[in-house]
Amino acid sequence: MKKLLLLGIIALFITSCTSTNTPVVKAYGPGAVCLEGDCLSGQGKVKFPQGLEYAGEFKDSRVDGKGLMMWPSGSKYDGEFNQNMRDGKGTYTYTNGDVYTGDFKNNKKHGQGEYKWKNGDVYVGEWADGLENGTGKYTWQEGVSYEGQWKDGKMNGTGTITWPDSSRVKGIFENNRLVSEEKILFLN
Repeated sequence: MKKLLLLGIIALFITSCTSTNTPVVKAYGPGAVCLEGDCLSGQGKVKFPQGLEYAGEFKDSRVDGKGLMMWPSGSKYDGEFNQNMRDGKGTYTYTNGDVYTGDFKNNKKHGQGEYKWKNGDVYVGEWADGLENGTGKYTWQEGVSYEGQWKDGKMNGTGTITWPDSSRVKGIFENNRLVSEEKILFLN
């Protein structure tokens, strides 16, 4: 009888851990609170002590699946998570109005993506470890564009700069500087 009573109390405790306004200490640290749903393995909403909020899918006491993460600063990420990290496809909106839509890996921009700056500049292409890496196209708000190779966030390798009147310079770039011109085409 005592064992049955003890099992009942344990079951009641486990069930209450997934209900509204229950601290979720083990999974997310001291002060984290499940506001609604199942914040252990299911759909729910959790608030962290520093003001960060997450609403979406949970798996094995982790943010895992699709969801929306919101920071007190106003930044937000709407997309896929894997073991508490941005991982997969998603959109990150920065406090200043910049928006990145694309692939993430381990909380960083990684894979294919598009970054739109508030001022109108746009980069579309490959990313690695949070920086432009691989092939991509950067277009400035004035209409000038660079299309070519990138390394560590800088123009590096073969690329072409095109002006709004369609004039072009093709060449080799190193650390954002044209070091060798292959072809110059001016159109009027």
